[in-house]
Amino acid sequence: MTNSTSDDYLSQVTTESDPKDGGDPPAGGDPTSGFDSDVGPRVSRMRVGGEDILVLSVPLPHLRYPKGATSAEQEIIDAVLQGLTVKEIAEQRGASLRTVTTQLGAIFRKAEVNSQAELIAIMADRADDE
Repeated sequence: MTNSTSDDYLSQVTTESDPKDGGDPPAGGDPTSGFDSDVGPRVSRMRVGGEDILVLSVPLPHLRYPKGATSAEQEIIDAVLQGLTVKEIAEQRGASLRTVTTQLGAIFRKAEVNSQAELIAIMADRADDE
């Protein structure tokens, strides 16, 4: 499946079908739409800026958030796991840096960690426990 886009950087997206399920990639403009997280790894080939790249997509484990984490804190945890900076999280949420920093402090207390790196590590450990 090949999709064209107006984005100058992304000129072509090609998604290979998964031989495990014997099916074609989902139809539509988004090659990832309709993917079931229980299906397993998928390999996609993309043309970005004239270069071919391969992307390995794997299903994420179900996350167990720290006890007492609010939905806003869970969203911030998700953003941290995506590798976003505090500034990027604040911009994404339409919040101030101070608000996000305060929320991160509450998350750290609930998770009993002292840094984003520790938070990522324990979230990975908790997901592996399931």
